[in-house]
Amino acid sequence: MSLDSKSMRYHVVFSRIERELTDVIFCGLVFKTRRIFMSRRVIFFDIDGTLSTETDFTVPESTKKAIKLAQDNGHILMVNTGRTICIIEDVIKELGLDGYICGCGTNIYYHGKEIYHAKLPSELKKGIVNKAVELDIDAVLEGPESIYFPETIKTKTVQEIKERYSDIKVNVPVYYKDDEPNFDKFTAWYTPEDDIEAFKDAFKNDLEYIQRAEDFIEVVPKDCSKATGIQTFIDLIGASIDDCISIGDSTNDLPMLTYTKESVAMGNSNPVLFDYVTYITTDIEDDGIYNALKHFNVI
Repeated sequence: MSLDSKSMRYHVVFSRIERELTDVIFCGLVFKTRRIFMSRRVIFFDIDGTLSTETDFTVPESTKKAIKLAQDNGHILMVNTGRTICIIEDVIKELGLDGYICGCGTNIYYHGKEIYHAKLPSELKKGIVNKAVELDIDAVLEGPESIYFPETIKTKTVQEIKERYSDIKVNVPVYYKDDEPNFDKFTAWYTPEDDIEAFKDAFKNDLEYIQRAEDFIEVVPKDCSKATGIQTFIDLIGASIDDCISIGDSTNDLPMLTYTKESVAMGNSNPVLFDYVTYITTDIEDDGIYNALKHFNVI
């Protein structure tokens, strides 16, 4: 995308905000408008265990109510997830949030439009594919339109993931040696026999590795995270980090939870989070989101 097209796309975002302010000022509510704008919060939500339950992927009714009340009060509500946009379930999209920071900060959508996309270079993508094929690593390549799987899947977990994505109508093509799939980040599962260190060493200057489990890594471009996604987004809309709240439940949420001025750990969180947040709410199924937004006077 050219610089001119980027500038034009960003200008749309800023123009929308300026029009909102001008319209209200025109109605004679200058002081009230400034007070509302300065207190507007930008709230970032993880998905699994935060917005939706991890057992059956449903959204509690109290969460739906809290989201509507917060939006009615003028706050900006964003998903901030490691997922790419194509694997965000309809149950989340139906909440009507303002946008999505996807792929650990690599891709941002706001009011239905893509406003930012950090793309991997073609040669790097080909190198990742070829090294995964060479070392027989179960690398799952995540893009905005498709999730790419190896031709031969070794691990039961990856096979189950592919089946689940197929069930929800996600495009799940196979990649082969020398392919250049359209992906922004990836996950990789491996066995004790796999040379995962050789794989990681091959791209240590370009990629960051997040150890999610003993046999599972999440891999993102260097300098991309849920925290950088927040900063990129608020820069684009002209908001301040002081007005931001992040809400999550797992250790991969720590970059955003430690970045925003206020942060919330769900009651059902990994307890490791509790020392890093400014507020611990109740469990997701015990009105956790509602209580968190109430605590910060968002609703």
